[in-house]
Amino acid sequence: MRFRAFATSLMIALLAAAMAQTQGFAAAAYRTLGQPDLASDTLATRCANADARFTFSNAGGFDMHGPSGIAADPRGRLYVTDYGGNRVLTWPNMSSLTSCQPADAVIGAAELNGPESVAFDPRNGTLFVASTLSHTVIGYKQAAGGGWIKFVTLGKSGVSGTAFNRFKFPRGLAVDANGRLFVADDFNRRVLIFDAPFSNGESAVDSISASANGGFASPKGLAMSGQTLFVADFDNNRVLRFTGPFVTPDKVYAATGEFRGTIHPVDVAVHPNGALLVTDQQNRRIARYDDAISGPSAAAPQSAFADHIGLEPLGVAADRNGSIYVADYRNYRVLIRDEAGLTRPVNAGLSTAARNLLSNLHKRAGLAQDRVAIGQQLITWKYGAKSKPGGWYGDWLQLKQAGLPLPELMGGETSDLMTYPGFSPNTDALAELIRHGKSGHMVTLVWHPDNPVAGGDFSTPIATDELRRMTDGGNATGARWLVQLDRAAAVLQKFEDANVPVLFRPLHEQNGDFFWWGHGGQSGASLAARQRAWSLMWRHMVKHLTVDKGLSNVIFVFGTNQVNYDGVAPPLTYYPGGKWADAVSIDVYDEELDMGGSARGLQHYAALVGTGKPFGLAEFGQSYGNKGTGANAASWDSRTLVRRVIDSYPRTVFAVSWYSSVEGNPLVSYVLSIADTAFTDLLLTHPLIDTQ
Repeated sequence: MRFRAFATSLMIALLAAAMAQTQGFAAAAYRTLGQPDLASDTLATRCANADARFTFSNAGGFDMHGPSGIAADPRGRLYVTDYGGNRVLTWPNMSSLTSCQPADAVIGAAELNGPESVAFDPRNGTLFVASTLSHTVIGYKQAAGGGWIKFVTLGKSGVSGTAFNRFKFPRGLAVDANGRLFVADDFNRRVLIFDAPFSNGESAVDSISASANGGFASPKGLAMSGQTLFVADFDNNRVLRFTGPFVTPDKVYAATGEFRGTIHPVDVAVHPNGALLVTDQQNRRIARYDDAISGPSAAAPQSAFADHIGLEPLGVAADRNGSIYVADYRNYRVLIRDEAGLTRPVNAGLSTAARNLLSNLHKRAGLAQDRVAIGQQLITWKYGAKSKPGGWYGDWLQLKQAGLPLPELMGGETSDLMTYPGFSPNTDALAELIRHGKSGHMVTLVWHPDNPVAGGDFSTPIATDELRRMTDGGNATGARWLVQLDRAAAVLQKFEDANVPVLFRPLHEQNGDFFWWGHGGQSGASLAARQRAWSLMWRHMVKHLTVDKGLSNVIFVFGTNQVNYDGVAPPLTYYPGGKWADAVSIDVYDEELDMGGSARGLQHYAALVGTGKPFGLAEFGQSYGNKGTGANAASWDSRTLVRRVIDSYPRTVFAVSWYSSVEGNPLVSYVLSIADTAFTDLLLTHPLIDTQ
């Protein structure tokens, strides 16, 4: 009753199959868990330490060989199910795993029966395990002393059934951005959805049966990215993609993509670069479908690798570094395939100065001091003398006059620096930004472009068809967009001429409905179409700036918005893929910098960090609507930034405070620069914060 239940003839076919050749994958090095080296692949050659190896057992004539399911926590921890040992092994640092390294914890021993898969929810540190042979899913949490304790059981141990509170051999697991649990209920040919908080024996709130696509035939592995769910449909030899949001209950979900070209796909994972990884079991390989989240269906994978994989590969996972983990079940080991590529810039022709800056951002996440480059946005839409209080340089001027350390990162608005008929740029701010960069400090530019649709509103999302037209200069919308791209390129060229690299953050907060380029509340097929159109529009912009305009100083930052507003989609909903973004960020205006309300938005932080890109808080500060009690309504404790970096967002490498402003009623709507908040001096002098 495993993932596959192979027939003897199929096993013979597998033994006779030629090893598939590596196709299109990056050059790789391998590590192992459970075996001391790649040459070792038998029961006798396993690692000596009991918690460094995977267990063989024989229960009633049923052989149970090795690892089955894998989950990679974006914070760095690895979880692997030991199928024969009825337990989960976990290691604390994915990057430094060595052969025969013992697990630092064992989870579920004596409680699990044939555990096949695991899923981790970083919001609250919950680990879910499919105890397949007992027809249950068990949730674990880490106790204060470091051990793991069971807190919930879904289903009833030893009892299968078809009701919404029963399973019949549960297999794949996934957790979405709202903390809901998805379970592949194999023999019932469905995926069940459970709402948090979870209670023993509770019923699912909805199911996915793929009835609009002919139904499932043994759904097994699951993978979730944002609002996109992938299901390995084992006996139908396909992977189906479903695009949410999954509105429960009683909704019929139709697949928005179908990926074929594998025989008995058993598990799936989403790579940080946006590709879909599939365990192609009969072909004994891992297949890759590029651009699977927003791309069209595919009849065959774009690439695959099979080196070192044995007779029965099962689970597959990828970590934030781009390493791929394969449960090599019959060889009693996990193969770890380390690939290069995630640190490569979008633009292969990136200048030396920009390349050095990008490398610096990648390295900062591991620093004990000067990790977070602190920034302050200029009020570039204001004009006047640099010395004018409240002017475009006012927030920086306050810091100078107070004798405080000055921020490392200076921000501006691209549109305020443009030159075109009828508009005068802020040349003073432009000169200051260039001076700052030439002095060896960091510069970032956000870009709020005008709506390219004639008569279009700035804050109303345009139709998906208009997004498509933006990539075609042969129509009016596309022509107007090209004009704006050329104006932005002219601004960026001024920085290039001065050899100043720019962290360029265009079309930000696209997961909300705040701007014309934003999310329009679509779902299902219409959301998948919008994701595709948005991704192509972003890629067209990158190509135009780098190839057509020849810019070599631009580091592209994909910027999102915090998700505790109505209508805001998960942060990676419109992610264009790892080949098209150099860094990722989120904007958070909130007293506790929670990102998504409760649990500090750790699920959304984990998703962004999971891209393998440098992560930053591109805009942070006090929330709208906070009256405050101090001068200029200052009350927000700016030390909150340091607390969140320490306890919640440890891989933050830059953080930019927005400028002081009053929005609407001055009694209720403030956004304050760090110069206007409390404890600014303690923030700027903290060892984690990098100033000039």
